[in-house]
Amino acid sequence: MTVSKKCALCDCLLSGKNRTKEHIIPNAIGGRKKTTEFICNSCNNKLGENWDSELAKQLNWFSLALGISRERGEPPKQIVQTVEGEKYWLLNDGSFTPEKSSYSEENLGGAVKISMTAKTIEEARQRLKGVSRKYPKLDVEKALNELEVKTDFLDSPLHVNLSLGGPDAGRSLVKTAFAFASACGVEHSECGKVIQYLLDGNIEAIPFGFSYLSDFIQNRPKDKIFHCVSLHGDPKTKMLWSYIEYFGNFRIVVLLSDSYSGEYRNEIYSVDPIDGRSVGVRVRSDVSAEELALIWSGDGLSYENYKAAADYALPIILERGRSRTLDRTVKEGFDHAAKQLGIKKDEIIPKEKAAEFTAFMMEKLSPYIAHLVQGSHRSDF
Repeated sequence: MTVSKKCALCDCLLSGKNRTKEHIIPNAIGGRKKTTEFICNSCNNKLGENWDSELAKQLNWFSLALGISRERGEPPKQIVQTVEGEKYWLLNDGSFTPEKSSYSEENLGGAVKISMTAKTIEEARQRLKGVSRKYPKLDVEKALNELEVKTDFLDSPLHVNLSLGGPDAGRSLVKTAFAFASACGVEHSECGKVIQYLLDGNIEAIPFGFSYLSDFIQNRPKDKIFHCVSLHGDPKTKMLWSYIEYFGNFRIVVLLSDSYSGEYRNEIYSVDPIDGRSVGVRVRSDVSAEELALIWSGDGLSYENYKAAADYALPIILERGRSRTLDRTVKEGFDHAAKQLGIKKDEIIPKEKAAEFTAFMMEKLSPYIAHLVQGSHRSDF
């Protein structure tokens, strides 16, 4: 097996500072596996990062809703909107904050009443510091200690965009298929269909299509979201192609070559974007030439199968959100009760304070329980 030593996009030698660690599935959406034998640092900075950035932007809601982990930083917060038009910031811990903060002053005759809402404790701290410059007598730490943290839950469903497209996101998808083929030892010259597409901004022959005619995953898990990229090569049919799936909902097939003459290949990389662990799924390699042709011609969309993909992915993602909300609410309740009773971290709760501790916890848990009850009633109609 010959390992490529030149950049796939500019043909320069991969050595020294010009060698880069390229994530096969972008780390911005939870990929882990890397290759150093694919593209150079210059091409990665000039092209690859822009493509992957656009893909990550379009898939950011999924990353935030699941709470994926990345090597550097967290997925950026983003504005989401309910079906009733209310806007909120969605954060990486799965919580929501108002889109806008508020601030008002009221003169009470010798005293000033300040009313303020902030999206985070840190924002409240910064804004109070600003107010203290105007009113030096304001005790910022006392105001923070008296701050009321209020937790509400959405009464209206979110409007979620399930689309993926555009030239940059498309090139990120194709680059992932190409990078995986390279990591599997396929010579870059064997992938002529994708090289031309990645380098030519005006090319009309798009070497990929959305795949919703049948399920390519043979053993799809019922309760887990995963990413995967596979490679399938057959010298008899001369086809070299790749199947990509992101977040269970986005399913794409990339044509790397229709004149493949290498060895038979059937390989897969799959990963849980939440914790980076491998997921043992298998991808069908016996897909008919007719189905592949329909996919690459743009006719790979069956409404029933597209809906089935969403019906598979979204309940898992929403259940993950409910679980994270419960964990977060329980922690908030525990911290609130401990603070009210002066119990330090890791200190055992005294028996005589157990009932009072539970009552303080329920101050935080009750709104969530009421939200769940209301939700169950709505689902009955």
